[in-house]
Amino acid sequence: MKAVLAVLYSIVLAIMAGPAFAQADIRSFVQTLHVEGVPYEEAVRFDADASTTTLLQMLADPNEEPHWSNIVITLGMLGHERAVQPLVQFLEQDAGGRLSRRHHAAKNVVPLALGYLVNRSRNPAALAYLQAGVKPETWAARNLRWLSPVHDTSDGRNQQLSKMAILGLALSAHPAAGQTLHTLQGPATSEAERAFRTRVRGLVGDAIAAHQTIARQGLGTYDSSRRNR
Repeated sequence: MKAVLAVLYSIVLAIMAGPAFAQADIRSFVQTLHVEGVPYEEAVRFDADASTTTLLQMLADPNEEPHWSNIVITLGMLGHERAVQPLVQFLEQDAGGRLSRRHHAAKNVVPLALGYLVNRSRNPAALAYLQAGVKPETWAARNLRWLSPVHDTSDGRNQQLSKMAILGLALSAHPAAGQTLHTLQGPATSEAERAFRTRVRGLVGDAIAAHQTIARQGLGTYDSSRRNR
């Protein structure tokens, strides 16, 4: 009887310790340097609900700035809709002038994270945010109050974010995202739009091809193939 009780007690302790170990694991995962980027198949093994809570806390912690890019991407890969608004707020929030390179890198990959999230959850708000974001003037209208450490002007920052939104739509593999990407190959309505579309013509073509591949194969296969090239 004592042996049975001891086994039951150990099982209870393991169950109670489970969430803590899971949170510790996700912390270690995003604090690890992933040379080829965050591995999708590993990220999606974590419990989305518990891990999203932990990662959002880390994203709000300035001490975690060196790991913010991994945190942002992993939040997207987990696909929990609860992460959409915090990710948007993180990208848009005033950071007090010119960003550090790490902070900028983390903001810059939010559109990619939203693309991953749309792929898993089909969240309409995240999809609409990306679709609007393919136009640089959208970012100007969003009135961002931070400056990039790699662009001298807000125009350069806005164009870079539009490029990331294009890539985010590719990752989403959503049919409506594909339609938006194809519109970027159509006629422009202004000289500024024409100049930007000319500049990103190759990127858009690559994004359409990636969108089609991901829709056909899934993100897991696509990510594995990318790593094995």
